[in-house]
Amino acid sequence: MKKKQWIKKNYGQYLPLYNLKQLKSSITPFFGGDIKTDHHHYLLEPTTENDLYDNHMSRNIIFTIDGEMYFLNGNTYLQQNDELHVEYDLLYQRVIRSNNLFSIESLSFIPLHDNLELLEVTIKNTSNKDVTVDVITAIPIYARSADNIRDHRHVTSLLNTVEINEQTVLVKPTLSFDERGHHLNHETYTVSAYSPTRKVNRIITSLEDFIDGGSFNFPKGIYKKDFKPKSGYEAIGGIGFEPFILKPEETATFNISMGIFNQNEDAINIINKYKTKKSVEEAFDQMRNYFETESSKLSISMVSKDVELLLRWVRFQPVLRRIFGNSYLPHHDYGRGGRGWRDLWQDLLSLILINDESVETLLFNNFQGIRIDGSNATIIGDNPGEFIADRNKIVRVWSDHGAWPLLTTLSYIHTTGHIDFLFKHQTYFHDQFTHYTNKTRDKETNDHVVRVDNNPYEGTILEHLLLQNIVAHFNTGKFGFVRLENADWNDGLDMAKNNGETIAFTHFYASNLRKIAEVIEKINRPVRLFKSLYDLIFETIHLNTFFDSVSDFKDTTVEVDAPKVSHQLVKLYKERVDHINKNAWINDTHLQSYITNNNVFLDTANTMNLTGQAMALLNETLSISQAKSVADTTKKLLFNKENGGYHLNSNYHKIMMDMGRAFGFSYNHKENGAVFSHMAIMYVYGLYNYNLVKLGNEGYKSLIMRAIHPEAHTILGIPEYFTDKGVGKYLYLTGSASWLLKLLQEQVFGITFNYGKLSLNPKLVKEDFINHKASIQTFIRGKLIKITYINLKNLDYGAYKIDKVLSKGQPIFIEDSNIESDIEVYLDEL
Repeated sequence: MKKKQWIKKNYGQYLPLYNLKQLKSSITPFFGGDIKTDHHHYLLEPTTENDLYDNHMSRNIIFTIDGEMYFLNGNTYLQQNDELHVEYDLLYQRVIRSNNLFSIESLSFIPLHDNLELLEVTIKNTSNKDVTVDVITAIPIYARSADNIRDHRHVTSLLNTVEINEQTVLVKPTLSFDERGHHLNHETYTVSAYSPTRKVNRIITSLEDFIDGGSFNFPKGIYKKDFKPKSGYEAIGGIGFEPFILKPEETATFNISMGIFNQNEDAINIINKYKTKKSVEEAFDQMRNYFETESSKLSISMVSKDVELLLRWVRFQPVLRRIFGNSYLPHHDYGRGGRGWRDLWQDLLSLILINDESVETLLFNNFQGIRIDGSNATIIGDNPGEFIADRNKIVRVWSDHGAWPLLTTLSYIHTTGHIDFLFKHQTYFHDQFTHYTNKTRDKETNDHVVRVDNNPYEGTILEHLLLQNIVAHFNTGKFGFVRLENADWNDGLDMAKNNGETIAFTHFYASNLRKIAEVIEKINRPVRLFKSLYDLIFETIHLNTFFDSVSDFKDTTVEVDAPKVSHQLVKLYKERVDHINKNAWINDTHLQSYITNNNVFLDTANTMNLTGQAMALLNETLSISQAKSVADTTKKLLFNKENGGYHLNSNYHKIMMDMGRAFGFSYNHKENGAVFSHMAIMYVYGLYNYNLVKLGNEGYKSLIMRAIHPEAHTILGIPEYFTDKGVGKYLYLTGSASWLLKLLQEQVFGITFNYGKLSLNPKLVKEDFINHKASIQTFIRGKLIKITYINLKNLDYGAYKIDKVLSKGQPIFIEDSNIESDIEVYLDEL
């Protein structure tokens, strides 16, 4: 299933490409974007959003046709009226650029196992006369760290050593430049070009020679043949071919590769694998087959073909974030790669849905990032379970961080039935920070593991979960709600550390205590805790005393009967929910979400923040009547169907220095009131918790329909947010993708598990069915099963029940643990 569209204007659309090694790219229909393996190894110049409109320093080929220059990227005055047709799929881009003289068809993708991007280009003479064609690649080779885009840009070009091997330009800088300590460079950056019928007659490696007193739009050196390879300059892969005659309807094909290779790889042999059309086709087929297979692990058919295509890409968005982190696509132009603490747990939600075999290991390793004081590491390494001490002593606590591990862990336990996971033992993270990072210690170990008597201390996963939730529960401010610290889920609320409180996540932590109590009651076995945590849970010490105690950790452990722990957690839960009900309501219509640094409740009867409403519904801390009241008021104050649905907050019409940077943004942008996909979908999930299906369906459908709308310019998948114009921003890399998949499987299709036991409770509306059918292919107890709901009478939600369930035409019971093949679920009138 492909997406095809005519491109009339450049709106900065781009597509991510990656493979199973390290290579990752962004590419536009105008061939902007970049290619890299990590922060310090970029083949093409690092790209931000604005660079998408300026394609000089990216992939390009110059075709000189009867004396006039034409560019592959269309960036000449002669090509402004070209027709551009683009095809996207998993994971490639095909572009056809045409005018009354020629058409150029290109295919871009990355082979699965080799670190090079391939670009196959075919030019066709569509005129009625012979034309003379000269072809030269024009691909600047950046070949260094993203740090050097302005830091020592020229100096680092002096490090370039350049060689030519047949039809390949190889650039290997001598050093990786870093004034804190330079290192030998081991990477080689390459550009190659081949044609089955045309000979190379010149190779230009210096950008200065290539431009030769002209400009990027009119380089004057591209026809010269006397330039020699030059080291110590900005490099370019300028590989030119002998001019040739192209008759009407004739074509000429060129295979270009752009690669990054380490010292252990034979770059030339790898490049030579892709010189022929046949080899490129084989690599392309292998790549497509792999991603087709992956996409089948969770596929949904409902509403329309356009929705199916969008959901196909949503399935890959959590994978894209694991690959690209938060730094390697044009909107994500910050940091040095990697993901945040919250990302680790959100992205696992989708891996659980697709039965990824690595889930338990990844989940277990993530717990290594929890400190013994209940906070967690925020610098995450490249390898699973790798957490790094912040040497700059700049650390922050996000108040919501401790809430997410339980949600993900319970999702895993319920899906698999592996409740014993809670009793596996794991270490704790150790660095210089103590007292919820408000103090530092003089000494720290090099292995970043908490030790007692020089031996690593290991607590159960259950202990880790209790620790983070209990500490957050008691970490309250003046008004008795969880302290906001440096921000919660909304990173923009970062200026209320002293007095800010997050009522929103007070709901989450309260609910978590209830859920842990239910698990402990279910397993009914003694719970082992370190002594200070036991004392904190049973309120025999205050939080500050707890922090003092664990700052130099020497605790022994105690064993507590399950009913005793469970009863205490339920008591704490009820106390906190009672406190919310007495202190957080506005006119019994909606909930406060935050308290500012000036000790003021943020909202009034006419303003609202979606987060507080979403967390209450998501965590089911409201009665049914309260939920309905919140839902009605939220739609009134925040819903905008045309822009994608629910705004993140009302317009406060002022910069709030007592809350955070978010309110310095223009309203309707990013964390200040945009239609923010992640929170909007979590809110919708909460609506479904209370069977407010009509509102929930409208909520998520508004978002995905906006993403499909041509004026959203999102290409594929759902973006992080929509602007005031309804334009999608921060494409592909968003936790909302995992939540949309979770919403559709668990709520809309009603496929849930309780300690491994399957239940079906669909909440599909009649518009969800295509020819009376809606289906999802997903994993049921480790087997890939397609579940098709059949609604022959076109019944709406609330008017149907499950009449019968068939597999291979025979009735089955859903409780059967041995479902081996696809099933059909017939709906009939209540």
